[in-house]
Amino acid sequence: MMSSKAGRIVVLILAPLVILMLPVAVYLVDRSIHDGKLPRNVSIAGVDVAGLPPEEALTVVRTSEAERYAQPAVFVVNGIEFELDPSDVGLDADVDSALSVAVAEADHNVVSGLIPWMRSFSTTLDIPVAVTLNGEAIDAYLDEWERAAIAEPAFDGDLAVVDGGVRVDYPKPGLRIDRDAARKIVQATLVSDRRDQVDLPLTDRPPAFSEADLDAAAATIETLINKPVILTNPDYDYTLVVPRNELASAVTIDFVTDGTSRIDVGLNTDALTASLEPQLADFERPPVEVELEASVATNRVTITPPRNGTRVDIDALAAAIQAAAADGGRGELPIVDDIEPRITAEDVEAWGPLTLVSQFTTGYKSGQARVTNIQLMARTVDGSIVWPGETFSVNETVGKRTEAKGYVRAPAIINGGLYCCDSPVNVGGGVSQFGTTIFNAVFYGGYEDVEHKPHSIYFSHYPEGREATLGYPHPDVKFRNNTDAPVIIKTSYNSSSLTVKFFGNNGGLKVTSERSDRFGYTAPITIYEENPRLSPGTERVTKRGSQGWSVTVTRIITYPDGRVVREPFTWRYRGNPKTIEVASCETGTVSNRCTSTPTSTVPTTTTSVPEETTSTTTSVPEETTTTTEPPDTSSSTTTTTQAPDTSSSTTTTTQAGSDG
Repeated sequence: MMSSKAGRIVVLILAPLVILMLPVAVYLVDRSIHDGKLPRNVSIAGVDVAGLPPEEALTVVRTSEAERYAQPAVFVVNGIEFELDPSDVGLDADVDSALSVAVAEADHNVVSGLIPWMRSFSTTLDIPVAVTLNGEAIDAYLDEWERAAIAEPAFDGDLAVVDGGVRVDYPKPGLRIDRDAARKIVQATLVSDRRDQVDLPLTDRPPAFSEADLDAAAATIETLINKPVILTNPDYDYTLVVPRNELASAVTIDFVTDGTSRIDVGLNTDALTASLEPQLADFERPPVEVELEASVATNRVTITPPRNGTRVDIDALAAAIQAAAADGGRGELPIVDDIEPRITAEDVEAWGPLTLVSQFTTGYKSGQARVTNIQLMARTVDGSIVWPGETFSVNETVGKRTEAKGYVRAPAIINGGLYCCDSPVNVGGGVSQFGTTIFNAVFYGGYEDVEHKPHSIYFSHYPEGREATLGYPHPDVKFRNNTDAPVIIKTSYNSSSLTVKFFGNNGGLKVTSERSDRFGYTAPITIYEENPRLSPGTERVTKRGSQGWSVTVTRIITYPDGRVVREPFTWRYRGNPKTIEVASCETGTVSNRCTSTPTSTVPTTTTSVPEETTSTTTSVPEETTTTTEPPDTSSSTTTTTQAPDTSSSTTTTTQAGSDG
């Protein structure tokens, strides 16, 4: 009996627990079965999506929304029907956001999800889909319908320039669509399920402008076009006349209704510019470039400063014409001088003072053919300007020496010897003296040597190791202007000498030179010449020749801060050849070793040796370098020279030589 009673007690205790746990068990089983699916009581925009996976629900709702808005709505304006497809005004149904809300309903943990699960059997949840429309697109359709359906809409008036006068069309009231009310009706109709025909309300609309507004604007236009406009600029003595017809064609009229109604009257700048272009061209002046003139007599540089070019200020022209028209038809022509020359006034100021930087003089005997060539080349180069960073070339400036240019035949170095004068090379002979003269101006100016070549045979009339020959197209004399100021090359000559002067500003460099002793002596080459008068097998030495040697000339550049740079130039001179006469060039050991008459295929070197020296000397501190000579060479030469500062000259005693 006791055991039976105890069992009944246990049953009585456990039964309520079982009853309480049964829904929990069902909940857990149902949650497991529907995991990852939407709740049973959820719909989206009236579409049942209960128990569907989110991806499937998204497809179902999108399809439903597309069908819902597939049909156009019909609106009536003043008795005329207009259809409007929702897609034409940018209808957009945000199904994704609605689905996110539905998913959130199922997104609970085991404990928090029990109550919503129990509620799902007794309540339903329909999640709306937000729909948006493009308000500007709706307004555009309302404008279109208003124009099509309302025969007498409100008219704001009009102004036009016709045949030189002003035509005024006055404003008048009329009907229009009630925009605020119509906009709301269109939006509500498009997002609803119904597609009933809907009337849009109309309202009276007064014009935005009054007759007085149009009269005032017409008066302004009349003032603009009733007489020609004359603009002058006394600073440049310019006068521009704008005819009435040009003014009339350029008038602009703008009816503005952006919160405040006004009529803007003006002139079209582009139209004026196009119609006045022939006249405007008269007021455009190109810039005037800087002019540099150096005097070889006074060693002074005259600078004519650059000047900006002028043009009409197009941006200010219309306003100036309009202001002049309102003030009796006369006004000031707006001119700007903003067209800059290649070299500006600021550039010129940055150069600093331009003075004599360096000079060099060589002498010659008057009356020689070579002097004609030297002086012609000097005239061609005279006045050349080398701008900062540019490279100057004698050959590029002068070109090939031809008789058509005035060059004459003179002795030239051909195949290692002086020859005259039936070779084309002889045209322009002797101009290497100009090459040596200008090279020394480069040397003592401290400018960058780009190309130069001394003669292969030394002539005592040249500064040893510091000279240059010329040919075409090579050898050449080139230098780069490595300063911040231009270099003005001036040449001058008389019956006995040639001078090249460089004017500029090398930053205060001081240039001197040193010359080494001769070194690296070489034996002379031997040249055989045929002399039929000699007995067979005999030889006769006609010229003993001389040794060759090397020499180094060092340019010493001292900067204003005390820094010193040494630039060595080393050159090897070939000695004068030893000449031996033989009875025949076709016999013995000297077969085919004789020299031949020069032809036009030889290198074009254009140097000859003058007969005497003319010296030029100026008063600057002297620097003397002396060369010691070996036997069988020409006597040594002493050159007295020094780089000038900006107020002094160069002293030189030098003479031209020849190339080999």
